[in-house]
Amino acid sequence: MIRRPLRRRAFIAARILPGLLLLTLFPALALAGPSGIAGTALFQNFPLLYQGVLVEGMGGAFTAVADDSNAPFYNPAGLDNIQTSTFQILNISADVSYPSLYPNLANDVQSANISNPASYVNAFNNVAGQGLYARVGNYSNFTTHDFAIGLLSNNQMMGVANSSPTTNNLASLAALSDNGIVLSGALGFFDHHLQIGGTVMGLYQMFENVPSLTASQASNLNGTLWGDLSRGFGVLGNVGAIYHFDLPLNPTLGAAVLNVGTPSFGNAGVLPQIINAGVGIDPDIGFGKLIADIDYVDVSNYLYYTGDSLWLHTRFGIQYQFPAILTLSAGLYEGYPTFGVGVDLWALEVNASYYTEEASPIPGLNPDHIISLQVAFGWM
Repeated sequence: MIRRPLRRRAFIAARILPGLLLLTLFPALALAGPSGIAGTALFQNFPLLYQGVLVEGMGGAFTAVADDSNAPFYNPAGLDNIQTSTFQILNISADVSYPSLYPNLANDVQSANISNPASYVNAFNNVAGQGLYARVGNYSNFTTHDFAIGLLSNNQMMGVANSSPTTNNLASLAALSDNGIVLSGALGFFDHHLQIGGTVMGLYQMFENVPSLTASQASNLNGTLWGDLSRGFGVLGNVGAIYHFDLPLNPTLGAAVLNVGTPSFGNAGVLPQIINAGVGIDPDIGFGKLIADIDYVDVSNYLYYTGDSLWLHTRFGIQYQFPAILTLSAGLYEGYPTFGVGVDLWALEVNASYYTEEASPIPGLNPDHIISLQVAFGWM
């Protein structure tokens, strides 16, 4: 990351950054309540198109310290922090909630018979109120200073068993698949104290929402999911800014608007616009690299419409990158601890993380514990 000479005055930030924050907040004034994709359990809790595994390990806090190939999805201004080039030919990642309710539930559902609808109720009673989240994706990309281009495929689903299952409402399901191209750029001003960036994505989206899964639908789940699949193509973008202060610990202030303008995907609905803000540090420690960040996500309170809590909006993380090979991270995500580890062997990169997502509007009520793994091949 670039180190800025100590000669710029703090008043630059005082005059410029508030204006940037107002620009990021302005689009939220016209937002209505969540609808379409934004109104599902999937995007109430998992609103990002793509989640970086090491970022998850540091609590999902990246808005003010973005500095790698994940920057286009969190804060594209962070591309200005990148000084090397990487080419990830394959960049496969997957998340799954743990312990998984899937194997036992799948066996119980397969054993159930539609001639006895109560057998489906019994199957879902065994996991009443529990959720399952799964994601698999690939972001093959070329990333360098101030520029990134990549191909994205991201597929995620979430299911929540009804707390009191009935034959007409066993569970709610939502699934989303996005495939397309991602193009990002950034610029630095005032000796790179101020960084501004943007991302444009053209994505073909497939969306499925089953708010109340019936016993009849559960008996033919594949047919249910494929028979009512919505499809559409849309163009969306992210914009962001980061400011670096000439102060001890090299503090940073960042803001980003994701899914600018609630982009439409035709029959597949819309993606919710989300505004995030963060404060970070990037101190010179002389051995390796240390970053830390605290984010307040969804500033406009657009997603958490069924309840509100400071914990649900807060992310905190710290990451230490050794001079070679190893990276460690830890943090707090919605009040739950997170951990991550990464190994970079130049042509092969393996990252893993553990985090917890609150699947209800009340902290501590219904946590989903999630394990995430990433394997990338290329020149890194």
